[in-house]
Amino acid sequence: MLSVSLLPDFICLLFFLFFCFCLWSYLLKSNKLTKIDTAFYNKIKIKPKTTFILKILTNFASTKYFVLVCFFLLIFLKNKKLALIITIYLIIDSLIVSLLKHIFKRNRPNILRLVEEKGYSYPSGHTTTGSCFYLFLCYLIIISFLPIYLKIILIFFFILLILAIGFSRIYLGVHYFSDCVSGLLVGTSYCLVYVYFVSQLLNLI
Repeated sequence: MLSVSLLPDFICLLFFLFFCFCLWSYLLKSNKLTKIDTAFYNKIKIKPKTTFILKILTNFASTKYFVLVCFFLLIFLKNKKLALIITIYLIIDSLIVSLLKHIFKRNRPNILRLVEEKGYSYPSGHTTTGSCFYLFLCYLIIISFLPIYLKIILIFFFILLILAIGFSRIYLGVHYFSDCVSGLLVGTSYCLVYVYFVSQLLNLI
C-alpha cells in the first residue's frame, strides 16, 4: 500500500506528468514539434538486421500480444485477482488510447513504412500500452521478495524495453517521435493512478 507520507510526492509527480503531456500536446497543435520529429527520424539509418529485430520487438506491445497475455494470465496464473487486475488495467488503457487518438486525430507519418498500421498516430498506442504494462511489472518487482540485485536488473531491462518499443515505432515509420513521447507520458501517468487505486482501495497486490 502506498504510504500516506508519500502521497504529496505522488500527486506532484502525477501533476508534473499531466502538465508535460498538456504542454507537449499544445506544442503539437501549434506545429512546433515538426522540426524535432523530422530531425529525429533523419538520424535513423535503415538496416536489414535492425529492421528484422525491431519488427519482432515492436510486437511485444501489440494488441494481439496483450490479448494473449491476458488470456494466459486468466487461465494459468494462480492469483486470479492479480490476473483480473492486469486485464482490467489493459482494457482501460486501450480505451484511453482510443479516446486520445480520436481527440487529436493526427495522421500517421507519410514516410517509408516498414510495417502497415491503421488509425490515428497521437499518442503511440504501442508506446502507451508498453509503458503501462512493463511499468506495472516494475511495480510488482519492487514489492516482491526478489533479491535487490535481481530487482535492479529486471527493472533496468523493462525500462530499456519500453524505450526500445517506442524507438521501433519511429524506425518502422508508423509514428513520429512526438507520438512516442506522449505515449510515455500517458502510459506512466495512467500506471501511477492505477497502482495508487489498486493499492489503496483494493489492497489486493
